[in-house]
Amino acid sequence: MIASRLIWHRRDLRLADNELYSNAAKIYSLFVFDTADYTPRSTGISAGGDRGDDYVYNVNNGPHFTRRLLEAVHSLRNNLRDLGGDLIVRHGNPLEIIPSLAKELQVEEVAWSEVPGYYEWVQSEKLKQILMDGADEGYAHRRKICTSVTTTLMHPDDLPKDQPTWERLARPKEKRKKQKPAATASVAHEERYTTHTSFNSIVDISPPRFVGMPSIMGDFRRVARTVAPIRELSEPIHSQCIANDVSYINTDGIPTLEELTQPLLDSQHPILGLSKELIHKLVQSARALPREYNSNVEEIEHLQLKLFVLHHAATAERNLCDVSGSHSSKLSVPLALGTLSPRQIYRYVKSEQEQLGNTTTSPDGIAWIINHLEIRDYFLFESFLNGKAAYNLQGRRPTAHKPNVQREWLSLHDGQDAFTRWTSGKTNLPLVDAGMNELIATGYISNRIRQNIVSVLTKDLTIDWRLGAEWFQLALEDHDVAANYGNWQYFAGVGGDPKNRHFRTVSQAWRYDARGVFVRKWIDRLKDEDDIEVLLRPWAFRDEWAPIVPPESQLTWQDKERLESTGKVSS
Repeated sequence: MIASRLIWHRRDLRLADNELYSNAAKIYSLFVFDTADYTPRSTGISAGGDRGDDYVYNVNNGPHFTRRLLEAVHSLRNNLRDLGGDLIVRHGNPLEIIPSLAKELQVEEVAWSEVPGYYEWVQSEKLKQILMDGADEGYAHRRKICTSVTTTLMHPDDLPKDQPTWERLARPKEKRKKQKPAATASVAHEERYTTHTSFNSIVDISPPRFVGMPSIMGDFRRVARTVAPIRELSEPIHSQCIANDVSYINTDGIPTLEELTQPLLDSQHPILGLSKELIHKLVQSARALPREYNSNVEEIEHLQLKLFVLHHAATAERNLCDVSGSHSSKLSVPLALGTLSPRQIYRYVKSEQEQLGNTTTSPDGIAWIINHLEIRDYFLFESFLNGKAAYNLQGRRPTAHKPNVQREWLSLHDGQDAFTRWTSGKTNLPLVDAGMNELIATGYISNRIRQNIVSVLTKDLTIDWRLGAEWFQLALEDHDVAANYGNWQYFAGVGGDPKNRHFRTVSQAWRYDARGVFVRKWIDRLKDEDDIEVLLRPWAFRDEWAPIVPPESQLTWQDKERLESTGKVSS
């Protein structure tokens, strides 16, 4: 057992099912509001135009995400205080703060959970190197390092460690030539780090570790289900292990939403090339929403999970545009922040499936929740594998079923007007504009709306899909870099999946917002309109309503035929 440990919380803002709180006699807890997350930075995406060094700027943490993050941090601090401890809060550079605090506390070990994302991985590697550089002045030995992965359902150590195993399990019926055993990239990577892995407990999440992972989502899920059993939940935390001698430490206050979002408003660089008015509107929307800093977020979200699974999961109409009420699990925020773990969700759903198996109700009705956790894992492990290449314009890698054909994308410079209209909710495509208005106001939109919004930018406007991913990063309350960029690649057609997805937004509105509830709710100009045809095709009835793309492109061929023969899209 470790005598003393400092835990750096990242996207694991919970005490339950958090293995970092195991096997230590005294634990100190830390959260750092990284200045770099709130300071406008270059995305590395060229804006195009005459200047080759002109790049697009954004922030890592947008205002809606920060609002939810603050609630989770306050909750974690309250829960630790209930156990006699406290959450140490700092604002600055984790690479400077963590070694300094570890030295001040004289802890034996520093621990944290790895999270997907190239910047996040580089930061983690730098911290390991700093802590491994040797004994600190006045301290007898170097500190141990413990890393884990608590953001995924499956543990990376349980997945295959070489390409032949991945391939054999992904496509077991395919014939392959026998190959001589060879050292894999993952083995070479492990050997490279033997100087410190023998002393530390480090989970390898570097890109070479996942070489061979299938690019097709279905293949990945098949392999993962075969070889990666879901681990049991971590033991409940014991209050005796929480350090209670924190009165002499400056634990610091938690910054406000206003303080953290001010650099965004003060940016000297245009954020994503957008107007200050739009950025101000987004920030003010987040600031205007209610904030609850005295609630136990872990407890509330676990209760909401139970209520949804018990009463709504089997009947939820998840494909609707408007999923308010009980049509969505709303698990994306707790998963993004780590206030609930994927394993907690999995174990609870499994327990309810066992109960349903003894009744007349089918347990399959709630199995989709586990399916979605597996899909999420695919994007997270893809992010670990891809590293920096996840942000390439043409995607990461071709597949056997889809050659990596280079697509033409408009830069921000060439598509500025269209991109501005798209982000502002002014495309005059009702479903898209309603969705963008909801996103700016709340930080949330349903999966159906996300797919339609992505399709218009990438398939109709053909604007650099990474600009859309960056806008979602800025605007979403549930932003997760792996899930966000992975889904954008997936629907833009540059990911591993070979399907070409083009969502026809008028047809989609007729199928998934057939009474126009969603459109009326989020577009003021249409809130009093009763005619469904006007809600679907306002340009056909109002001269001032010109859509950003040819309207016929937003109809399936069946709906085009119906419109031509009956004069209506609705039936």
